[in-house]
Amino acid sequence: MMKNSAPVFAALASLLAISACVAPKPPPAPRPEPRAAPQPAPPTVQAASPVGDWRDWPITPGDWVYRDDQRGSIALFGAPGEGARFLIRCDASRRSIFLSRAGQSSAPVTMTLRATAGLKQYTAGNAGGTPPYLATELQANDDMLDKIAFSRGRFIVETDGTTPLAIPIYPEFTRVVEDCRK
Repeated sequence: MMKNSAPVFAALASLLAISACVAPKPPPAPRPEPRAAPQPAPPTVQAASPVGDWRDWPITPGDWVYRDDQRGSIALFGAPGEGARFLIRCDASRRSIFLSRAGQSSAPVTMTLRATAGLKQYTAGNAGGTPPYLATELQANDDMLDKIAFSRGRFIVETDGTTPLAIPIYPEFTRVVEDCRK
């Protein structure tokens, strides 16, 4: 059996030798990562004022934060990591409450406060600072502060030239009012 197998081995050896002379195919070139086509920036849209009954307006995104400082106490409402959209400050030495909302104007504007028990309008002006705020000053015993404190779920701040804010009524607001009435 060995005599007959020599030609088979020779043939196999020849095939192996021939196959070794053939250059191997290079690996395929890596495919480039697919890239998403750049998307155009969304158009800038001025937020429209809510319509319908103000008690049905969506709540402005954000949360309240309370703190004390040298002048009294302050509660700020806004989204985390952004400037406050609204704030209430007690100036203890003057027994005054300052209500401020983000924005600015070249002239005095009307700030309307709405609560379940009614509404009241105040004149507001630039408070200065960065970012800019429009502010109004109230006496600590102003009855609108009580109307806001007891409003059902929210109160509204409307100021000429700005989008209205629908702010949840949380204890931080009332705490500043109480601090100023002591």
